[in-house]
Amino acid sequence: MIDELNKIHAQVVINPKNAPPEVKKRFWKLVGQIKRTSNPDQKVVNKASEIRDLLYAQRLGKTIPLKLVLPIWFVIGTTFFFEYFRNAGQDDRGGLTDWHCVLTILGVIGFFYPFGRLIAGKLTGIKFDGLSRDIYFLPTLKINYPSYLKTSPPKRQWMFFIAGIWTVITAVIVGIVGYLRAEDITGFAIATIVAILELVALTGILGKWGGEMGHFLRERRIVRDWKATLKSLNN
Repeated sequence: MIDELNKIHAQVVINPKNAPPEVKKRFWKLVGQIKRTSNPDQKVVNKASEIRDLLYAQRLGKTIPLKLVLPIWFVIGTTFFFEYFRNAGQDDRGGLTDWHCVLTILGVIGFFYPFGRLIAGKLTGIKFDGLSRDIYFLPTLKINYPSYLKTSPPKRQWMFFIAGIWTVITAVIVGIVGYLRAEDITGFAIATIVAILELVALTGILGKWGGEMGHFLRERRIVRDWKATLKSLNN
């Protein structure tokens, strides 16, 4: 496999943007094979990670170091939270019809979303290189691919699940605060909507637009193949 990865790297490194589709398709098939391996060779992991980083940078742009951006992201998210807290407590504000409340809650969810991946990574042993954008032009944490490929398939799937459900948890927390503050259920309503979207994503009908739950489903299929391989080896 390392020889084939070296050939792909030689083609991609010249011009990642114009790398032939068949080359990229073959690369991702090889990545799928690596993911189904219990203990992949480190050289294979490193070379696959080099290729992936080239394609990632071409598609999604630069990655900002976590130490630089996460404190700023936390401050912005906290600012949205306290703005919601202040607004919901006013007698003539708050509620589902108050777009100021809705937008501030969405701000909290948006700016605290990357912390869901960070928590999930800590729980599963997956590291991150920094903050970048995802295919939806939203902020996300770029996965450190060597740590990702060396992690067991079950942990990879749960990393995405935890990261996805974090948006619901964030909205519920805001909902609890809003209800205690002014009996405002906006946060709970948004949490319900987000939970429904996550459930829809878990059906698989959204395909590549399924976000974290879409990744979870793809990793879940890999887990099944991985378990089947282990079972056959044991037999």
